[in-house]
Amino acid sequence: MEDAEHHIRSNIDKPVLYQRFINIFKGRGVFATEFISKGDFVVEYRGELLTQQEGEVRADQYNDSAKVFLFHFQWKGRTWCIDASEEDSSLGRLVNDDHKRHNLKMKAIQANDEPHLCLFATRDIVAGEELTYSYGDSDWPWRTQVIKTELSSSPKPMVRTLLKS
Repeated sequence: MEDAEHHIRSNIDKPVLYQRFINIFKGRGVFATEFISKGDFVVEYRGELLTQQEGEVRADQYNDSAKVFLFHFQWKGRTWCIDASEEDSSLGRLVNDDHKRHNLKMKAIQANDEPHLCLFATRDIVAGEELTYSYGDSDWPWRTQVIKTELSSSPKPMVRTLLKS
């Protein structure tokens, strides 16, 4: 936790990470430049901390591309939201979804008397490997094997949620 708290307070990402463009379907991703051990803090999902209500208002205002950066989670009996939709230099917002073979897990930790979302390694990660975590149980469009040309008239809402251990 000390490593996570240091990077939160410093507002910087670890130097062992880099981003690169993958393809037009997936966009950018985050990769390791060196070995990362299971259990290590990897990166913070940095953004604006919102109440549940503020997060719902933003979700109503945002298009589907921006909505994927809203992350809802429970902290001390309340629902909160991190809005990481603003393009900045942080890498946590660029970590892609993989609900089957992810190598990171999101955890809420406290630093500076506020909740922060941090990704930790669920297994050893080798240099050059893409970093991924599960965005939760929503029916994300990229999870389907068949590319759909039309959305249904009543799609399920897409939100990232913190999964219980």
